[in-house]
Amino acid sequence: MNHIDPTLVEEAHVLLHPIRFRIVELLAERPMHINELAKAMEEERRLVSYHLLTLEEYGFVSSKYEISEHPKSRGKAIRKYWVNGKMEDVISELKKKL
Repeated sequence: MNHIDPTLVEEAHVLLHPIRFRIVELLAERPMHINELAKAMEEERRLVSYHLLTLEEYGFVSSKYEISEHPKSRGKAIRKYWVNGKMEDVISELKKKL
């Protein structure tokens, strides 16, 4: 068996948490802000926020503020999240090692 880098194990653990994995699945479809994610997942906003912060800290998602065009929040700065290529990189590395 190949040696598995402890960082890779930690990143896989972060990614494979059921809530975080669902967030990544949804963001892979399209960028979303936290309220959209919470509604799609039928989870509390603060729970989604906690897991988004973890995913961003580990580099699986990125975000930026943009000005909302939505009627209820028009003109407010909202944070939009999206997945980047790190998820595929980690999964690819895991497949090589297993």
